[in-house]
Amino acid sequence: MVTPIAVRYETDRDHAIWLIPIGGLWGLVLDVHHVAPVFERELYAIHNSPWADLFAFHYTLDRQAVRTFSLERIFVSIVLFIGAVAIFWGTRRLRPGAYQIRTGLDRVIGAGVTTVIAASYATVAMGVAVSVQEGFRSVSTIVGNDSTLVGGIVVGAIGIGLGLLCGLGLEGIPGDKRRTRPSVTALGGGAFGVMVWLGGVGIGVPLRDRFLSEGNLSIPFIHWGGLVALVVYGATFGVAYGIVRGVFQLGEPRQPLKEL
Repeated sequence: MVTPIAVRYETDRDHAIWLIPIGGLWGLVLDVHHVAPVFERELYAIHNSPWADLFAFHYTLDRQAVRTFSLERIFVSIVLFIGAVAIFWGTRRLRPGAYQIRTGLDRVIGAGVTTVIAASYATVAMGVAVSVQEGFRSVSTIVGNDSTLVGGIVVGAIGIGLGLLCGLGLEGIPGDKRRTRPSVTALGGGAFGVMVWLGGVGIGVPLRDRFLSEGNLSIPFIHWGGLVALVVYGATFGVAYGIVRGVFQLGEPRQPLKEL
């Protein structure tokens, strides 16, 4: 999220660049139990709980199935870091006019790029929410499986699909100023998450089970964990959408950060 904020609000890159290594340290903070002089057992217990995924998927990356790919993990980490830095500095060279909407096609491109970026952040956030609840296996049952890996793939696919729908919904908000205010789009995204939960989880899941003769869930089916995950998805999508969408505006000065 560092690059979209820096582009939207013209943040000083020399200072904002520090957020990238700070993010890396955030992912390693749970390893402090190795050197902590006190509360070592308590810190280790947190380190080995699903809540550790709040720290850059620390719990998931420490799973044995993932740890076996140590070289691959290092390679991916280096690629992601280099990519993040390259994008961060590369956007600094783009002309302000490159972000302006002049035609209908420009609007489609702007909304499309915004949707892809917002869906990426939101899917990661939803993945964290599902992982904290140890819900990947439950999600995988949607496709008749019982695998954490398959559950993660399903969450990713759901995130992409929901992103297309949520992007269309937020783009329909009347008024450019409302459409580019993260506070407004976050509320819209959160409401979208609630509606998906009511329709997809509350009604869709029990109907699917009845169709496949796999159960007799009541309608509506109440699953609070699903509500949390979908609201997290929608709110994250909304915040990212409002920030990035504000870059693609014509004839309007970029809004100061205080308007968040």
